[in-house]
Amino acid sequence: IELIGKYILSGRIQAITAITLSALISFLLPPFAFLISGSVVGLLTLRKGIVYTLHALVISGLILQIFFIFLGISLYINSIYILIIWLPILFLSTILRFSGRQGILIFFAGLITTILVIIFYLTIGDVSTWWQERLDLVFEQSLAPEQLNEYRLALASTSGFINGIILAGFMMNMIMSVLFARWWQSRLFNLGGFRKEFYRLRIPTIILPVFIIILVLALTVNEPWQDMFKDILIVSVFMYLIQGISFAHRTVDKLKLSVGWLVFLYCLLMLVPQMGLIIACFGIVDVFSNWISKNQDSEKES
Repeated sequence: IELIGKYILSGRIQAITAITLSALISFLLPPFAFLISGSVVGLLTLRKGIVYTLHALVISGLILQIFFIFLGISLYINSIYILIIWLPILFLSTILRFSGRQGILIFFAGLITTILVIIFYLTIGDVSTWWQERLDLVFEQSLAPEQLNEYRLALASTSGFINGIILAGFMMNMIMSVLFARWWQSRLFNLGGFRKEFYRLRIPTIILPVFIIILVLALTVNEPWQDMFKDILIVSVFMYLIQGISFAHRTVDKLKLSVGWLVFLYCLLMLVPQMGLIIACFGIVDVFSNWISKNQDSEKES
């Protein structure tokens, strides 16, 4: 991966080639689109800056448009791809490049996603029904008739959470792509730098009271706004999940524990989804305890 990174950063033509090829590959592997194409954009932005990367993205976008015209593919697909993957990754990577704080990255990723949640509810209204209709079409095209009813029942039981989970997944894809790009950059230029930065990860404390307000609103306001605040709450929980994972890594390192504990943690996350909520709670406690310790230090200094 170091050789690929060196190639991408070796010149403008190489950068354009890498962005274009990674975009084409990600069309073949949609679940990994953010990781494949987004990490390339992230690496370029973190190392070369926003102007250099934006120039490469414009040329790469034009090349892809021409390619799609020859294949008879709608240009709409490329436009959506640019808006959903390239621009958010470019913005978030720039935030991390200038701040050097992964907590700020998570804050802005959460802010983008929260704005999207609000836009969805203001423009669509009944968001859960909207998602059900679209996912139903996907199921009809990809599933056998005998399986269709089972998936429809499962979809109906989780309809109230569909929008929040999908948008939280979008946020996680953005964050993971930029963090992977940061790790990639550290492998090339600052070995061990990503690990130190990840251990220092702190979501801004201001989110904590906002999180509590959102929780109260999600439990008290009337429909349809209650669903909107529930979706924002889901996004917030996923933000603190990353904080909790950072806390787990830091704790294992501090106590000199076996890396097997982290493997066990990730296995639990994949097998028991409820574990994510527990880890998010650890993330909240971590932020709160850090805020208290800072206040105590400032009082001692005064």
